[in-house]
Amino acid sequence: MKSHPVYPRSLWLTLLLGASVVLSGEETKPDQPAPAIDRVGFPTAYAEQFTVLRTTTDVANAKRVTIYGNPQAASVTVPAARPYPNGAIIVMETTSLKKGPDGKVLADDAGNYLQDLVLGLHVMRRGAGWGEAYGPNRSGEWEFAEYHADGTHITPPRKTASCAECHIKAGPAKDYVFKARFADEGKSH
Repeated sequence: MKSHPVYPRSLWLTLLLGASVVLSGEETKPDQPAPAIDRVGFPTAYAEQFTVLRTTTDVANAKRVTIYGNPQAASVTVPAARPYPNGAIIVMETTSLKKGPDGKVLADDAGNYLQDLVLGLHVMRRGAGWGEAYGPNRSGEWEFAEYHADGTHITPPRKTASCAECHIKAGPAKDYVFKARFADEGKSH
């Protein structure tokens, strides 16, 4: 079994056009409500069974972010089709890129950068009546969790108030989802 990197308590990755996500597992403040149980669930076989909605590569930081959607999430192909249907799952996979002995990012003969380790899976799932546990930070009917590639939590649901608080910024018109596959929607996450 592959070992996973250990993250400092406040590691922030710059992702996708300046938006950020925390991979820290830090405790949320006691006054920030969040779900006590994991209704999101680890997305087994997401890379084979979900649709790639978008990919962004940050060569300078040797990272790639790929956004996947299950069939319900992938069914939203135009902004007017929102809100997402209940059962929609969106996975933001962050991977490192392979580097050569000289420290430069490696590419195959076609110029495609080579992925290395999965650093984290940031998952949101929509369900009827979900999200109420976030209280004033509720971002629609979504709940959140972050996982290592082996299915263990980076950030369990009880510590995801910051996820909900961030997704509020996407707003109700976007069903609290940052740019998924719509090129005309500005900043992404």
